Amino acid sequence: IEARWCEALRSISGTRTAPHKQEPRFKHVRDTQSSPSMSERFQRFLILKTLPSFAEIPSQVAQVVASNTSPRTFAAGEYLYRGGTAALEVQYIVRGECEIVRNGKPVRRLGPRMVVGGISALAAEEQGYDCIALQEMETLSIRVEDSQEIFEEHFVLLKQVLRGTSREVLEARRKLGPTAGFGPVAAAFEFPDRPFDLVERMAFLRKTFSFGASEIDAIAELAREIQEVHLPRGELLWKVGDRSAYFLLPLRGVIDCRASDPDQRFQLGPGDSVGAIDSLADERRWYRAEVLEDLVAFRIDTEVLLEILEDHFSMAIALLKGIATGILGLYDQGSAVDLS
Repeated sequence: IEARWCEALRSISGTRTAPHKQEPRFKHVRDTQSSPSMSERFQRFLILKTLPSFAEIPSQVAQVVASNTSPRTFAAGEYLYRGGTAALEVQYIVRGECEIVRNGKPVRRLGPRMVVGGISALAAEEQGYDCIALQEMETLSIRVEDSQEIFEEHFVLLKQVLRGTSREVLEARRKLGPTAGFGPVAAAFEFPDRPFDLVERMAFLRKTFSFGASEIDAIAELAREIQEVHLPRGELLWKVGDRSAYFLLPLRGVIDCRASDPDQRFQLGPGDSVGAIDSLADERRWYRAEVLEDLVAFRIDTEVLLEILEDHFSMAIALLKGIATGILGLYDQGSAVDLS
């Protein structure tokens, strides 16, 4: 991988001369009048395939992304993004480092083979964050509108982005102190003393999960698939390290959660999505979960949700937007904590 990475960098410049003796390899302003040559597309494809986020992406999809990228350079101290300005492009970092600053406080550093700008773009939040180059940087840039068109055509890429953003939530939670940034458990929802009918399930999903203004038929399809579960106090839901194939949306009850490395303890209940982040991130359970007060919840199997998202693009984008917005909120919570 290292050899392929270095070779791709040399080939982009069209020379094997040491970098400090040549002109900048990337122009900062995109040339909209020309398209990359076949050789340029291939070299960009090689670089993308060395990124962890592209490790499981089929080559033909990575080639589509590569053909829609443009090279960029940023000088040390230059802004890649500014809070108050919508992010119109996403950057795949080839060389150099940058720092994300939220509300005047550094929250994360990013370097080669990482992606920056995606969270702010997905959240569609103009007050996203500042991002400043800490040293000279080279990136491959793709316009947000182009990336979303590719998402719609190639769900495998959208699924990988969903996994990556969920992992970022998980990493941020692990750094937010003893309670992982969770607050008090909310009051139970009011609901009838009978199983929910389809319309009631749809209303609950729209109210509690990040599906925004998704189509009614998409919400209805998911509502038909969820399972209403009743679990007694003392029921063990999962242990640390268990596979994460589903998550719960509680209506009533409390779940006691304990993590280690670092030690964290928190309680979840109505309004929370219990186990969703590790399930969507395709990671094993990171905390032990036990029912503390009798639980009524909806269970959603992750594979079922992914199948529905593949058929309903607007629902998938709404979910991504909700997760991305949540990450910005975690940045704010962690502004006094090292999230780098």
